Amino acid sequence: MFELSASVSRAASERPLMTLRVSRDSGRTWGRQKHFYARDCEPLNTLSMPPCRCPRCRGRR
Repeated sequence: MFELSASVSRAASERPLMTLRVSRDSGRTWGRQKHFYARDCEPLNTLSMPPCRCPRCRGRR
């Protein structure tokens, strides 16, 4: 029983946290899926979000 629960929790931790597909032409075509895993994400050290790095927001600094 313990081995089963360990393998289930390991499988759950290997699932992506988020999967994205981006369309740059109003949904006519879609890019490849991008998966984000917990092992690739840094935890936030504060409750505030980091500054946005998109081209629109980058010009406001």
